[in-house]
Amino acid sequence: MSAKRMDLNRRTFLVLSGSSNPLGQSLALEFCRRLATGSLALILDEDQQQLRELESLLQNELKTDAVKVKTGRLDKTHSNGVQLMEQALQDYFEEGKQNSFERSIIVHNEGQAATHVLLEPQTDEDWKSYVQQQLYAPVALNQSWLQSKHLAKVEKLAVNVTSSLMIRPLVHAGLLCSCKRARDMYFRAMAAEEYRFGVHVLSFSPGLMASHQSQCDVNGNRITPADLIASKELLQLPRIQPRQATLKLINILEEISFVSGHDVDYYDTFVL
Repeated sequence: MSAKRMDLNRRTFLVLSGSSNPLGQSLALEFCRRLATGSLALILDEDQQQLRELESLLQNELKTDAVKVKTGRLDKTHSNGVQLMEQALQDYFEEGKQNSFERSIIVHNEGQAATHVLLEPQTDEDWKSYVQQQLYAPVALNQSWLQSKHLAKVEKLAVNVTSSLMIRPLVHAGLLCSCKRARDMYFRAMAAEEYRFGVHVLSFSPGLMASHQSQCDVNGNRITPADLIASKELLQLPRIQPRQATLKLINILEEISFVSGHDVDYYDTFVL
């Protein structure tokens, strides 16, 4: 596969899933700033209050009607994401939009999984519920996006926000690590299978965020990142602000170039 660059200033259908953490909010703002007139951005999350605040932020910051922003509240299992996406597309074209999209981008962000209570569910139902939300739901949304009749013959880019840290075995995070590793393999396989249909895939690790503070385990005990990370080298890496990570991702897409199916870590280079 050859290296690929993308000018984001195209008429785009953007889907961002997992917008409730600071990185998700930055991704929504910076991507929407660059999309061309006639674009549609669908922002998904289960936190209704965060969705309202992000929608208000986008309206104030963009100060233009070039990009239409819609929000959708995910249910507890995130299984309704497919319906929210298809409804947004149907509404868009029923409003008399004559021009089809030039590109579609789907970004699978972590949402609250990046800063949530550290948890090792003990019952079968807890495990199934977690895997449904963190693995099955994103895959189902992705597959529907690939097969949508509204996006037929449209160039596609899928961005999997992952973590070079969280796919390693960590104390208190075995289930999260397992789901992330499975998601990473799914996106690698998708890159190989869908490349011939104009689908590009990038897995991006945004670095150790400044917002990754002390957390609680299931029993309420305070856990610091140092308790989870054994590597002194990793702990010495600079903390990253959400906008830094977002601009790095955009720079990779538009300037540096990427190879579909490959992983890129923020720390691979400090050059923005």
